[in-house]
Amino acid sequence: MKGQSLIIQFILFFVIGLALFLTVGGFFRYQSDRSANEIVSDSLRLTNSYFSSASISLIDSCKKCDEATYKIVLANKTAGSFFNVSLLKNSLNVLTPQNKFFESSIHKLNLTTSLSGSSSSNKPISLTYRKSNNQLVVV
Repeated sequence: MKGQSLIIQFILFFVIGLALFLTVGGFFRYQSDRSANEIVSDSLRLTNSYFSSASISLIDSCKKCDEATYKIVLANKTAGSFFNVSLLKNSLNVLTPQNKFFESSIHKLNLTTSLSGSSSSNKPISLTYRKSNNQLVVV
């Protein structure tokens, strides 16, 4: 009888230890995922703001030129996510493959300027303004 209780005691300690290990590991995994999500959300907003200000600066700097270009280099990945920057008919969108996105109107610039193009953060992004067509393009 003494041997059986010793085996049951070892099994109980093993199960309690495994449960404690899995609980602590799950908590740290949850915190890591939550932090990564917050970083990606803030980075989306910041990248959108950066492209918005770069667009306005590009258009404002091209008073006597026909075409102006900015080359913008972003970090390849932020918290494990690539960013895709696109200019659609109505807005500037920055999105991730996990379908998180941030959208803005570039301070109402979309009402006067034609917007088009899209590019990913894993290569340098070229932002071009063509004054003759009043067109802003991301390549």
